[in-house]
Amino acid sequence: MAATPLWTVHDVVAHTAGVMEDVRTGNMEGVTTDPWTAAQIERGRSKSVSELLDQWARDAVGPEAFLSTPEGAPYFRAVVDVMTHLADLLTAFGRPVDLPPEFLSWNTPQLIEAFNQEAISHGLPPVEVEAPDFEVFRGRLGRRTEAEVRSFEWSANPEAYLDTWFIFGRAEATLGEICVS
Repeated sequence: MAATPLWTVHDVVAHTAGVMEDVRTGNMEGVTTDPWTAAQIERGRSKSVSELLDQWARDAVGPEAFLSTPEGAPYFRAVVDVMTHLADLLTAFGRPVDLPPEFLSWNTPQLIEAFNQEAISHGLPPVEVEAPDFEVFRGRLGRRTEAEVRSFEWSANPEAYLDTWFIFGRAEATLGEICVS
């Protein structure tokens, strides 16, 4: 898949279903680490995509309800992960990406604040970055190239900030996504 070059569609579905299984079973040791994610993909390897989607439907009921409450707010990264991979899958199938606008408008300030905190920790002053919410979302999560991120409106030269911008590395090529949100 272009958005996740080391993963197939099956791997992405196995990961997202595996996250819900891990949450349901309390398997949170190593959460968000490469070994934790690799174990999810490996557990799902023998299952069809249809079986993984059924597993997701069963296992996600509790976490989805919890994440929709104020108590679930500190766990926003789980929502971001799901939305990221939803966009990845839609893009892989050549479909327009239609994420809820309320998700994007909620997520952008958090991503920008986390970025500025990271910049400060690297000795850089905070900077203002203006781009559509969808572009900030996809850019911070490594789904945009350096050139695409440089094209955002920056209040300072972006060169010094690029290493802190990308959470999951830089995209090697433009994904050609169509956002309808």
